[in-house]
Amino acid sequence: MSIPLKDYRTAIPESVDVWLEIEAQATGKDKATVGREVLLSWAKDRFHAHKVAARRLQANGMQPELFGDEPADAGTTRNHTRRTA
Repeated sequence: MSIPLKDYRTAIPESVDVWLEIEAQATGKDKATVGREVLLSWAKDRFHAHKVAARRLQANGMQPELFGDEPADAGTTRNHTRRTA
């Protein structure tokens, strides 16, 4: 089962459009598929870079909130309060 696709449209420079067409023709894929593959590859690279940066910061005694994130705690430090009716 494949992941559902979202519609995403944006303007691109003519040179990028030409390269998408070239890649599509060279690989026998349609231009939209090539574009999706490029964006997926970019997203995977960014995710990997974020993980590497977080590990390096932690190794140097810094917290990941430098990215604007909360410190990693696996849910162990959150305050759980119960409501009483």
